[in-house]
Amino acid sequence: MDILNDITVICFSPTHTSRTIAEAVAAGMNGKPGGTDGHAGASQQIRTVDLTLDRSDSPITVGAGETVVLGTPVYAGRVAPEAVRRLRRIQVAAGASVPAVVTVTYGNRDYEDALVELYDLAVSLGLSPFAAGAFIGEHSYSTPEMPVAEGRPDTLDLADARIFGGECARKLDSPGAFAPFHIKGNRPYKEVKHSGNQIVPETADDCPLCGECVRVCPTGAVSIDLNARKVLTDPALCIRCCACVRACPAGLRTYTTPFTAFLHEHCSARRDPETFL
Repeated sequence: MDILNDITVICFSPTHTSRTIAEAVAAGMNGKPGGTDGHAGASQQIRTVDLTLDRSDSPITVGAGETVVLGTPVYAGRVAPEAVRRLRRIQVAAGASVPAVVTVTYGNRDYEDALVELYDLAVSLGLSPFAAGAFIGEHSYSTPEMPVAEGRPDTLDLADARIFGGECARKLDSPGAFAPFHIKGNRPYKEVKHSGNQIVPETADDCPLCGECVRVCPTGAVSIDLNARKVLTDPALCIRCCACVRACPAGLRTYTTPFTAFLHEHCSARRDPETFL
């Protein structure tokens, strides 16, 4: 296999953790600084297709000469449904064989069946996944008072991601690169029970209405009522990713859920990335 394939990162990453990990893996595959296990002398071009704010239906075509790195967040042990919808836009050019690395990022609880699900999705799209990794990012529900995986992915996580990228590059250049390999997870995937949760992020009354929360919302759930001078959130569109909370420059956007306390109490011990080749 030609190790000089260009690398295309395709991600859905509302709070930027999944993109950060996927790009670190790509850097490791390319032998970038910090990814010392990558191939010496590699000269791939790396591009990122971030689908977080892209709500179009236009196809994303990948073809010969590309290796794809997919990056998505985990919601309730599964791939975020909005990520699945957007990744389905990927189309493999006729006759092309496109290697893929699949990565998921979860908030220090568990990724359960998400990695297997993303692998299966990649196959259904015509990609040829040969490596997989589950990494940790700060949980969307984390707060300063009750942090959950605060600050992750951190320096150690990014180093692990780059090392994994180097291992991916070496595997891709070896005989039998596409032989079946084990990934932790179950088929059929766990059933996600929808609780009918209508709780959405809220904005304090003294919000200056800068509109940053509107700009970063992946689904268009947030809007501003200028007459009422209020930030509105549509519960039917909100996916509780908390991108708006993270992006609020004044810290006036909050999301309150009892699950935060549970996560803080039971999921604070550091978990390490898990990779499969």
